[in-house]
Amino acid sequence: MNHLLSHWHHVRDRLAKTPHIALFLDFDGTLSHLRARPEHATLDLTVREPLIELVRSRRFLVWVISGRRLADVASKVGIPGIRYLGLHGWERTPRAALAETTAQALFEIRSTLETGYSTAPSIWIEDKEHALTIHYDRAAPSERDCARAFLNQTLAGYAPRFQVHNGKNVWEILPREIGDKGAAVLREFAAWRGRATPIYIGDDVVDEPAFLALGDGITIRVGGPEPTSARYRLSNVSEVSRLLRRLRTEFPDLPLQS
Repeated sequence: MNHLLSHWHHVRDRLAKTPHIALFLDFDGTLSHLRARPEHATLDLTVREPLIELVRSRRFLVWVISGRRLADVASKVGIPGIRYLGLHGWERTPRAALAETTAQALFEIRSTLETGYSTAPSIWIEDKEHALTIHYDRAAPSERDCARAFLNQTLAGYAPRFQVHNGKNVWEILPREIGDKGAAVLREFAAWRGRATPIYIGDDVVDEPAFLALGDGITIRVGGPEPTSARYRLSNVSEVSRLLRRLRTEFPDLPLQS
């Protein structure tokens, strides 16, 4: 996998041929440094200024797509004009709701897990109303293995209505009706296909469906040189900031139509 900044001339030449650039951005680990507690994450200061400038440009279309709730990620970024998508792209409006039977099943799963994990202080549940995230970053390997076995046992009675995404020190329990980031970016990009080139930047396993869905675009994994479907990589949030600045500098705003 090529480091994007070392192969920038190839990317630049391709983007120069397209009238619009559709920029899809993950939040945690991409625009914000990872934190042990999700509420402690903030938009990196070096990212804010170029993001604001890109949103103001008619050349760029900017989405932030996150596993967080819509209101949460919109509040964390706080830049008007960005299209915010929560829960891996499923939550486009605050009124999004699960089927009643799915919501009831999720409530039952949460109750069972809360009871089962009550004696495991290093395991905690983040309730996202329409999804659950199990955090285990401070758990010993044996405690983590027991927690995963209990999770699998709990979900066995609800299969195949739910899926588990393995993230960075988390397991995300998602109703299948929510879908994944790949389905979300295809839906959002459909109106711009043929008129824009997509760029997707993310740092986690849950971004892989989007890398695959936008395989003919410019896909970028943030982190080390690990297996991925992305074409390029960036090492960290600082390099994401460098890329955003290059995009704004090298691809100026489109002229106003007369």
